[in-house]
Amino acid sequence: GDFLVGLYLLLIFAVDFSKGENYCSSQADWLTSPSCSTLGVTSTIGSQISLFAMTVLSFTRLYGIKNIMRIPGPVTKKGIAKVAVLLFVIVSAATIIAVVSLIPQLEDSFVNSMKYDPNIRLFIGFPNKEVHFNVIEQYYGRIRMKETLSWSTISQMVDDMFTGQYGNLQRKKVDFFGNDGVCLFKYFVKTDDPQQLFVWLILSLNFICFTMITISYIAINLMSTKSSSQLTQGSGNKMITDRNKTMQRKISIIIATDFLCWVPFVIICSLHTFAVLDATSWYALFSIVILPINSVINPLLYDGTITNTISKYYKTAINRMQPHLTTITSSLGFNASDEENPFISRIKRRLHLCVSGIKSLFSTNVEENTSHAFEIDNSNNSVGN
Repeated sequence: GDFLVGLYLLLIFAVDFSKGENYCSSQADWLTSPSCSTLGVTSTIGSQISLFAMTVLSFTRLYGIKNIMRIPGPVTKKGIAKVAVLLFVIVSAATIIAVVSLIPQLEDSFVNSMKYDPNIRLFIGFPNKEVHFNVIEQYYGRIRMKETLSWSTISQMVDDMFTGQYGNLQRKKVDFFGNDGVCLFKYFVKTDDPQQLFVWLILSLNFICFTMITISYIAINLMSTKSSSQLTQGSGNKMITDRNKTMQRKISIIIATDFLCWVPFVIICSLHTFAVLDATSWYALFSIVILPINSVINPLLYDGTITNTISKYYKTAINRMQPHLTTITSSLGFNASDEENPFISRIKRRLHLCVSGIKSLFSTNVEENTSHAFEIDNSNNSVGN
């Protein structure tokens, strides 16, 4: 999911770079192109997979900590099948949310307007159903039940307005993702948008997921802190205290990034829907800055590869820098040995503190922090190392 969001950002950058100052002249073609729809689907699938996976992972961690003393059984084919089914459900749900708006049979619920051949001056820009109805009514006379006019009916009536010399009128649909140049899921809807119910259903689902993640990690924090206090019996074991602080910091980051990613969407969408403000121009900000927050932070929170790589290259860089730093400081009058060279010692100390801070912030798993609190040395009944 995070990879797809990253891919979306790279592709949007590539499109922006390629079109440059010529975007305005090609805007209509871009918004109605399959490429724009594909980018929208990619972004939506990525963000939804990421959110659903984090929700399931939070429940999995909560269950694991509640049953921390339970001896795990062997990995079986049944267990693998359960995980596979769960992953299939997550990916399928995200994919359905992304592609349902592109189903031709549902165009009346998701197509916002049409784009005609520029030579047809009767329909300029992106005329919606209201504009079409006004033109059709002027041509055919008064028409009842305009709310029930489908796009297929409108297209047929528009075709009948023109003689054969025009041939088949060329038109393209402005679909659900063609509402802005960044081709994002249409989060900002108004009360008269046909897709309002669908958008608010997805926003509500995402907000429920955020709430579940928050509650789960708060419960994890409370249970682990309580268990640690019982094991240390108020002795103030520094190791346990440090581990709890690391876990609390990591949980705070998880909750904060989820909050910054989805709560602003809900708030701004509400204000936009009730016409308190017009957030249409904010799509670029939300697609480039707000939406990817989770996808940028998740690889650091849920996997230690990046922080371990930073630590590895740090050690390599220090070893390679050592001869050069020694030469420089020797020319300044310092002794060449580390113990007597305050300049080198200060640089190494600060780099070490920086890398250690990054690793302590991101690399320790929540389960590890908690499980260490339950490791007891049977010989003296003290907390294990």
